[in-house]
Amino acid sequence: MNFDSALLTNRGGRPNNEDACRWAAHGETIAWVVADGLGGERGGEVASRLAVDAFLEAFRLHPSLSPESLSSYVVEADRAIKIRQAEEPELSRMGSTIAAAVSQGHRLRAITLGDSRFYWFRNRKVFFQSKDHSLPQALCDAGMIAPDEIRSHPNRNVLLRCLGGPGAPEPEISPEGELEPGDALLLCTDGFWDPLPEADMEKELGKAASASDWLRRMEALRQERAPTLADDDNYTAIGVLVGSEPE
Repeated sequence: MNFDSALLTNRGGRPNNEDACRWAAHGETIAWVVADGLGGERGGEVASRLAVDAFLEAFRLHPSLSPESLSSYVVEADRAIKIRQAEEPELSRMGSTIAAAVSQGHRLRAITLGDSRFYWFRNRKVFFQSKDHSLPQALCDAGMIAPDEIRSHPNRNVLLRCLGGPGAPEPEISPEGELEPGDALLLCTDGFWDPLPEADMEKELGKAASASDWLRRMEALRQERAPTLADDDNYTAIGVLVGSEPE
């Protein structure tokens, strides 16, 4: 497939940017990753960078789409954070979310942990969306709140799983899917998706001429809403538009 990829990251209203993002290719296999650091001050910034770097290094050494490989990349990201926690006690409480997608030709899987999200669009509509590992998502799954209440829930930032926490990481792995020309992917931290309902993501995708244009359009909407946000968080996103194979 032909991929048009773009990224953006911004500290928002915070003094530091604790998000990280990057992508890497190995032959026809491509990995895109975003992470949102937890722990405040420099702890979050360190954790997100370690998560992205360790995930992509593990991917580079063994590029694969298998669930076992994807899980191993997350294990390495978790290990990198825990090693630094042990080395520097002042960073002992740092952690990170992670959202990644790996493509091999037409085939695609995603893996997520925490409340950074993966979206897959087809025909300019959400085709697949990851679930958060958060208290509001758990309440939603239990039928106690509606999906559109997750964004406004008072405990929306309470995570149930993340990198760097006690025990082994328990990421969510999507079923394998087949990409089609015209599809779009979005990986983003909660600071990006929180002020942007999925309908707005779809609307701006329909207007976009490129992946970078799509991100710019969504960022412009987010910036319009920033003054009304109770917490203007860091925000980070990777957008991907899927095209036909080059001739």
